Amino acid sequence: MNLFKDLADLLYPVTCPGCGRVMDRDIVWCSSCLTKIWNPRLINSSRTEHLQGCYTLCSYEGAVRNCIIEVKYGGRADRKQVFYPLLARFPYWDRLSAFHLVIPVPLSKKKKEARGYNQVDLMFEDWMKEQGKTYLPQGLVRFRSAETQSLLSRRERYENIRGVFHINKNLDIKGKSILIADDVYTTGATMEAAAHELMRAGAKTVMGITIASGAM
Repeated sequence: MNLFKDLADLLYPVTCPGCGRVMDRDIVWCSSCLTKIWNPRLINSSRTEHLQGCYTLCSYEGAVRNCIIEVKYGGRADRKQVFYPLLARFPYWDRLSAFHLVIPVPLSKKKKEARGYNQVDLMFEDWMKEQGKTYLPQGLVRFRSAETQSLLSRRERYENIRGVFHINKNLDIKGKSILIADDVYTTGATMEAAAHELMRAGAKTVMGITIASGAM
């Protein structure tokens, strides 16, 4: 097995997303580039009426921002490997031990077909399953696309996303503690809308987790 790994490293070396230095495929990020983005925290402004709060791993800047954009808009599904080591380093998994169900923020059917995947699944699914959590990629359904959030004010984002998510009709989440996964937390409008629907369907509590955020 080590022979195959050594051969793969030789033929297809893994390089740090920030500086291009050749790295061990289990580490991926060099210490210098990791230091620039690494900022695990519970976002101060993330607690809302329906959301208990949202944790994030990194600041939304530099190499991690570029990687998210590449996966999201550049068709670089292979970039998913850069997020696994970040999840492995996250120091607050013990605080989330009661959250056994993980539901990603879904894309609209049209957007998912165009992209070929939900980038959130690429970032989180394998890791969550390895940790023994139940990952439900179809737990929430997005009935329509919303206007691009980045172009809107905070208030407009909440209005834009209202009522867009619905619980899968075959899913019973009554009394469950649920972790919502997304790639980026900006104003929290998307996360709150998803949490609202989950709480309406009977969830006990809902917490968020994202790869990166610019919010403190």
